[in-house]
Amino acid sequence: LFVGAPKVGKSFLMAQLAYHISTGLPLWGNEVRQGKVLYLALEDDYARLQKRLYRMFGTDGTDKLLFSISAKNLSNGLFDQLEKFLCNNPDTSLIIIDTLQKVREDLSETCSYANDYDVASKLKSFSDKYGICFLLVHHKKKEKAEDIFAMISGTHGLFGAADGAFVMYKEKRTAKTATLAVSGRDQPDQKL
Repeated sequence: LFVGAPKVGKSFLMAQLAYHISTGLPLWGNEVRQGKVLYLALEDDYARLQKRLYRMFGTDGTDKLLFSISAKNLSNGLFDQLEKFLCNNPDTSLIIIDTLQKVREDLSETCSYANDYDVASKLKSFSDKYGICFLLVHHKKKEKAEDIFAMISGTHGLFGAADGAFVMYKEKRTAKTATLAVSGRDQPDQKL
């Protein structure tokens, strides 16, 4: 999971990760394993994506970075779409879904730990089956919490089923920099 408040820079960071993985260029001084990236930018349009990439990297894309601004939801064909894509693009190593809410079923009446856990588990199972990484962009709650990971919107079910989470936040809305907290199955929680 990659979680943050609206307008904190989540999509810019996703574009940066997608670009660096698709080109194999080092990121923040770290070696990157190149692979094809599918970025489901479900809250954007193509012109905005091209403008963002051009502003950030001087190009509007790469041959290993593919975008889609629409997708079906989890119960109505998303996995079929992704399987077809992976059959045609077996060198895919990362799929970014920005945002998770755009592919969820309408759970307004049944928001529960079990439903959140089920959503994340289905995506994790698909990821494990194909040996790819899913990065699910999601929103954080407005209220503060002692544990930064308790600020993930929804129940703890999303965080519980995921391999890990990044929470991007600013101490003050007007701050120019954001903090990134990381939690994973194989590492302790930490701030970057």
